Amino acid sequence: MGRSSSPPTGISPLAVPYLGLLAGLQLIDPSVANIALVNASANLTMEGPTLALAASVSTLAQAATVLVMGFLGDRYGRRRILAASLLLAIAGNLLSMLAPTAGAFLVGRALTGIALGSVLTSTFASVRAVSRPDQLSAALGLWNLLIVVAFIVGSLLGGWMASLHWRVAMGLVPLICVISLPILPVLLPSIPANRRLRPDGPGLVTIAAAVVLFLYGINHAATGLQSPAFWLPCGLGLLLYGLHIAWERRCSTPIFPPRLYLRGFFAAAVVNGLGWNVAQAVLQLQTSNFWQLVQGYSTSAVAFGQLPFLLCFGVAGILAGRWMAPGRRTLTLMGWGSLALTLGLALVAIVQVHTPYWQLLPALVLSGVGLAFVAVPQSALFVQEAPADCFGSVLAFRTTSGQLGFAFGLAISGTMIRGLGFDDLQARLQLAGLGGGEQALQLDQLVHAFLRNSPIALPAGELEPMLAVLRGAYSEGLAGTMLAMAGLTGLLLALSLLLLIIGRQQQLLVQQDT
Repeated sequence: MGRSSSPPTGISPLAVPYLGLLAGLQLIDPSVANIALVNASANLTMEGPTLALAASVSTLAQAATVLVMGFLGDRYGRRRILAASLLLAIAGNLLSMLAPTAGAFLVGRALTGIALGSVLTSTFASVRAVSRPDQLSAALGLWNLLIVVAFIVGSLLGGWMASLHWRVAMGLVPLICVISLPILPVLLPSIPANRRLRPDGPGLVTIAAAVVLFLYGINHAATGLQSPAFWLPCGLGLLLYGLHIAWERRCSTPIFPPRLYLRGFFAAAVVNGLGWNVAQAVLQLQTSNFWQLVQGYSTSAVAFGQLPFLLCFGVAGILAGRWMAPGRRTLTLMGWGSLALTLGLALVAIVQVHTPYWQLLPALVLSGVGLAFVAVPQSALFVQEAPADCFGSVLAFRTTSGQLGFAFGLAISGTMIRGLGFDDLQARLQLAGLGGGEQALQLDQLVHAFLRNSPIALPAGELEPMLAVLRGAYSEGLAGTMLAMAGLTGLLLALSLLLLIIGRQQQLLVQQDT
């Protein structure tokens, strides 16, 4: 007979889908905000550093506070913190929606980042409470599927709302939160809190500052690896992280026990999460850029173009959750998922200027399946390894490490495309009969405008030949970048498999000793 898929007694079967839809807000919000930011920046006169901060402040605020919010869930009760986070998300988005100035918009985005990081962590940590122990993997697969469903529907709806007005689009997330709040006490049980927990102030501050500094530095990698804007905050972040570990080793109640890093299973989950997020960032952003910058897709067409990738991820996540058994098939699923994901990234390297969409479908399908086969066992490992007395903060570390991987993937892929594709741009222009001393002085501005999909101010007779050269340069840079990122992702995923094997050996040694 098959295993029962029913939830624990008294828990609604809708609890896990509900948690997945709420977790999807963490993807819907930045997607909608990035679409709205184009018009919001013009309306609120955001330029230069202010505009860059508007694009990243939500992520930075989330990185600084997600471990704190995980701790608060353990300390005061996960359902209570989830409800408070939804209220904070409503307040933050409404502030940005109604903002009369750039400053108010930025504050609203920061509050929203804090809130939605907490929502993601709280829903992830709550899946175990509404699932049978032998069905946790299947529940995590369903949770992942609903995140994808929410993201697809929310992004399409948000794009349509943005076409009406950017302020209307900013109302989507608070609307979802308002609808979700009354359902929360119905579907999510009261999860016991541990009032004996005490905040580890120095530990929280050092890791928050370390992550924010490191993310800030990575976001400035495009300025060059020798630029102080890159290496100084990254160096300070690494230094603070070292201080954080040193403090936590001596702390009696650490927010994050350093001994976890020595456990093969946990280290495998972290390294795997880094590789997973690097791959996701590179694939989603760079295929989107290719279709828009090179092939002229509209925003809505890009969203539909990525549907096969997202749907394969969602469906494969369900299958992975059902195939996993407690403590079994983790290595097999991660191994096949790693292979599929690495191969999918490498297949994108076939791109040329006129590559038809259907030729990229195998890459999208393989990448979607690979991401799912990696994500579900990775999530299960985080849940398995998190100690009871710091369950929420350790699960929140999945978000923290994921943000680092995602930011690294965005930064390094953008830098590589520019280096591999546009370094010899002057020679390309001369071959096309467009070279000229005066024009050479404007190359940086032309490339910058092209990469932002902004209008290029050139005479009509020169515009199309110039765009043809820029599109060719981008396509060539993208092909080389995808091969390099496939290699990097493959190395990270292979390392995570090795750590998983080490974890099994550690587990066997413990069993033999007992």
